[in-house]
Amino acid sequence: MTHEERIQWMALWAVKNHVQLELEGECGIGRPCVGITKDGNYPDYDDDVWVPENAYHKHPCVAVLGRGEEVETQLYDWIKWFDENEYTVKSNPAPKEEWEHLGMLALIMGKHLHVRMVKRQKEES
Repeated sequence: MTHEERIQWMALWAVKNHVQLELEGECGIGRPCVGITKDGNYPDYDDDVWVPENAYHKHPCVAVLGRGEEVETQLYDWIKWFDENEYTVKSNPAPKEEWEHLGMLALIMGKHLHVRMVKRQKEES
């Protein structure tokens, strides 16, 4: 698969999962990264998730540090892993006590939401 085909696959996956593919993002304090975002947030993930070599390490979120084809390929491998293992992105309001002290800043920074990778639930018959 070519690099362009990987980018196209990730873009389609992002649309299907109602997220944005971010190839020129920043995480931490201005560190360049690539990843996916929803409502301005990189989704969190649990400890049992496979992560690529250059995954952002100060917080468990779907972001790979750096720019360019190498890290974009790592992001592709990660998103492919999420897809194959039936994960999707969920966004829910965070408990008010977690963000209300920040006031309007919380809304601007998206701290009023919990965005995370979760296993898809089987539809009940």
